[in-house]
Amino acid sequence: MRTENPLDLNQTAYLCGGRRRAALVAVLALRDARVIGFTGREVHALGPDGSNQLERAVLAVLPAGGLPLSTLLTTVAGLPAMTELRASLVERGLISRWLPGLLTPYGRQVRRSLREHAIGTYRVAAVGPRAIVVPELRRLLNGREQTAGVRRTAVSPPL
Repeated sequence: MRTENPLDLNQTAYLCGGRRRAALVAVLALRDARVIGFTGREVHALGPDGSNQLERAVLAVLPAGGLPLSTLLTTVAGLPAMTELRASLVERGLISRWLPGLLTPYGRQVRRSLREHAIGTYRVAAVGPRAIVVPELRRLLNGREQTAGVRRTAVSPPL
């Protein structure tokens, strides 16, 4: 069933970038709300609650001692909350019911529009970490790090 209701932030991220993008955007939203914080590449809970099911799932898997960002993203991408997020996109006629990861023609049209017109955090959901305006946060969430004096960077296209 197609719908004209706007997608929420997590649906936008899943549609445009899959499970891992949705996990990353949930982490970013929690950071913006000051519910989690980063110490280097470690993620730590600072507050008790998220504003939606996916954010609450992120907090539920985050141990008191923190977790490396990459481990957190991988864990969250495999949670049942992601399956429910996918199901919401299937119901809206954006993702194929039978072939995981395959967008319908309508889904491709919506994704294209989101990538061209989204702003703010929705832009990050639509195009990924390269849309983050804070350089330090962009490097952290884009997988760039300093290692023993050798700079390793993930290749990302210009904005």
